[in-house]
Amino acid sequence: MIRRSKKSRYVLPAALLLTVGLGSALSLASGAQAAPRSRSHAARHSSSTQTASSTQTASGVTTTKPPARTGRSAFLTAGGTHFVNTKPRVTPHAPACVQDAQRIGYRSPKDSGSPQNSTPAHLECLHGTVVQYGDSSIVYRLPPSTYIAAGHKLFEENCSSCHLATAQGSSAAPSLRGVGPATVDFWVTTGRMPAATPLQVQATEKPPRLTKKEAEEVAAWINSLAPSAPYIPDVNLKGASLRRGATLFALNCAACHTITGAGDALAYGTFAPSLHVATARQVAEAIRTGPGNMPRFTGNLSDAQVRDIVAYVTEKIQHPSNPGGFGLGGVGPVTEGFVALLFGVGGLMLVGFWIGDRAK
Repeated sequence: MIRRSKKSRYVLPAALLLTVGLGSALSLASGAQAAPRSRSHAARHSSSTQTASSTQTASGVTTTKPPARTGRSAFLTAGGTHFVNTKPRVTPHAPACVQDAQRIGYRSPKDSGSPQNSTPAHLECLHGTVVQYGDSSIVYRLPPSTYIAAGHKLFEENCSSCHLATAQGSSAAPSLRGVGPATVDFWVTTGRMPAATPLQVQATEKPPRLTKKEAEEVAAWINSLAPSAPYIPDVNLKGASLRRGATLFALNCAACHTITGAGDALAYGTFAPSLHVATARQVAEAIRTGPGNMPRFTGNLSDAQVRDIVAYVTEKIQHPSNPGGFGLGGVGPVTEGFVALLFGVGGLMLVGFWIGDRAK
């Protein structure tokens, strides 16, 4: 029987087809894992250019000449640049909120996840401190002050060896003063911090060591050293537009994360991570804080637009419908076409050989 099989005309094509298929599958799997490890120098240059461009755009959008102060409107001034708060502070502690914002440096531009865009209904103050701000799309919360003591202990146990005792930074890790609670929450909840290897080129995502509450406790203590924004965002996905989210994602995110959100390699061992496991909060935090090589989107994306992107990522990218059949991991049309050609045409060839043999 074995000798007869060797003489069959379609055994060799079948073996070749199977070998190529297995090789392709292994190549796709290894390519997806190795993607975050290489790219040309031009990619890094492109990323740097994009960051600078975003900053310039933000400056152009938010720098305005302040009109005369009227009613309860307030202006926050930073280095001669005036940012207009067009929303009146209609709360009992409104003046204290504005003074506190000026004192602790909430001088961020418009559309940056700062109190400048807060609507009266979502602005809350406690003892002269802004504890919540935002609008119907995203509400930014300050972790409770009762978290500070526990956060100090957690910081000493998990972070102080690199960032030093008062988060001032060292040769192994940057200063954390003034980064805002959202930055700390993102790095801790994604497992990037505490880092497995402090001096690695880019911290990789891994199962988080601390719980969600512990991450907020650490953020509360670090923010108590040098209060700043953005606070931790809670995204309201109700009413989000998936169509706008898809367009905004393609324009602002797909160049690095790819259109399927699978991530891609950048330069010098850095990479844009996959978005397939990111939570809504983490996506919003990344957009507002710009972790790693990612630019901080300041001045060019409103909270409503950020909400649309978050909705698209967490719904369409993380849960694709794949109306054409098996999605193949979202590897793209070129690879999908190659698979169809390989198995479709190859399968027809085998059927033809089999019919030919039986006709003899």
